[in-house]
Amino acid sequence: MYIRDLLSKKRKAIVNKSFELTIATYPEESQSFFKESSKQFTNPIGYNIYQSIEKIIDNIINEESIESFISPLEEIVRIRAVQDFTPSQAIGFIFLIKKALQDELEKEVDPLQLLDFLTRVDSLVLVAFDIFMKYREKIYDLKSKELIDRTWWILKKWNIISEIQDKPLETN
Repeated sequence: MYIRDLLSKKRKAIVNKSFELTIATYPEESQSFFKESSKQFTNPIGYNIYQSIEKIIDNIINEESIESFISPLEEIVRIRAVQDFTPSQAIGFIFLIKKALQDELEKEVDPLQLLDFLTRVDSLVLVAFDIFMKYREKIYDLKSKELIDRTWWILKKWNIISEIQDKPLETN
């Protein structure tokens, strides 16, 4: 396939542009730090985002199944789900990857063929949204459990309630 060959040639440029566009969604003071994507331990966020974008682009080039995108999407969405992003901002990086692909391919590929190809990328948004919701639900569950535990501790501390041992009810 012609698009696949072209993508393979332009892979590095597409990955770098996608990464730059994604990092640009962060506050200015964070952007310069996150751009250091080669340092896994001093900059885990930038490193994980870059590595995940690379995997997403490779999966697009190799025309992998939708299931193969779940792991790299989870890496990015997990990071963005705990940050101060709205749902649309958290998964919007996929449209930035799509923009990088379009910018690199639009001059050399038939527009209809390009549209058909980029439509496949759109399906990643739905997968990313499901992932985002899974992590947000997990965060809210943890917060509610923490609130319940804290409330229980306060009530116990002030002797407002005490633990009741579970005894089976005797029925006659």
